[in-house]
Amino acid sequence: MSRSLVAAPLCALLLSSTAHAHGVAGAHMFISTLLIDDSNVADEASLPTFMWLPQSSGAGGPSPIASAASIEIDKRLTENFGIAINTGYQWLATPGQKTANGWQNLAVTLKDKVYVNDEHEFMASVGVTRQFARTGANGTNGATLGNADVGSTTATVYASKGFGDLPIGPLRALALTGTFALSAPDVSLKYDINGNPNNGGARQWQGGLSLQYSIRYLETQVQDHHLPAFVRNLTPVVEVAWSSPASKPNNASTQYLIGAGINYTATTYAVTAEALFPGNGQSGSHPGFIVQFHLYFDDLLPNSLGKPVALWF
Repeated sequence: MSRSLVAAPLCALLLSSTAHAHGVAGAHMFISTLLIDDSNVADEASLPTFMWLPQSSGAGGPSPIASAASIEIDKRLTENFGIAINTGYQWLATPGQKTANGWQNLAVTLKDKVYVNDEHEFMASVGVTRQFARTGANGTNGATLGNADVGSTTATVYASKGFGDLPIGPLRALALTGTFALSAPDVSLKYDINGNPNNGGARQWQGGLSLQYSIRYLETQVQDHHLPAFVRNLTPVVEVAWSSPASKPNNASTQYLIGAGINYTATTYAVTAEALFPGNGQSGSHPGFIVQFHLYFDDLLPNSLGKPVALWF
């Protein structure tokens, strides 16, 4: 169980950063990625995102299984400024023990899309996420699931870049997206003279990258191979998410999680499935998976939920 506690920060990172996008810069559409957030601000929802990942036992015994179902609602307040609300339900099943389960602490994100360059297929945003303590499972169960007893604030920079500038045709369908963040708890972790910790936490660096290959872009902007409509909507993707302590003392470790899979994006929805591969022992013991069903309200309900709140009146 102790090694599962170590993996909890990355699990919480995934659940609190699953805002995704139907974002466009120039001719490039950036897909709904699962392990990291993207630069766009939109009206959309993830209903749900499900993750399953075996954890390290730390003692050579059977691996606990961590799983979670999360939801997120994103809403534009103005054209380029929006809010996202995240929550999720988690399970940690350890052989021979009672399964720990409960809600994740609630997280709210404000994001501002500050720059778009259509010519170079580039988009950038800044955001701040507030995680509210004691809004999910509390006590021993909550601690096992990674729910902190103190709140935290995370400042994030987001960037997305299409490769349409490249002179080699097939490579123009590539895109790279990334995030870089610093998370600070309300109470810093401290130890007394007897080595007992308070209920605080350490600052955390968080971030990740995704590499995407848009078959839609290949067919419409490079060369039309007359592929079937279903295939044209596919985007293979590889992602990596990481977290690492940013202050001392700390009670966490550096973790890496890699995802590789496929995305299907239609006009009003997207479906993505990825295999998960732990990058080190602290991130998990065996491969897992993550899947998501994503809705785009700007196309589903363009005259109500699909437009900024500022235009409702």
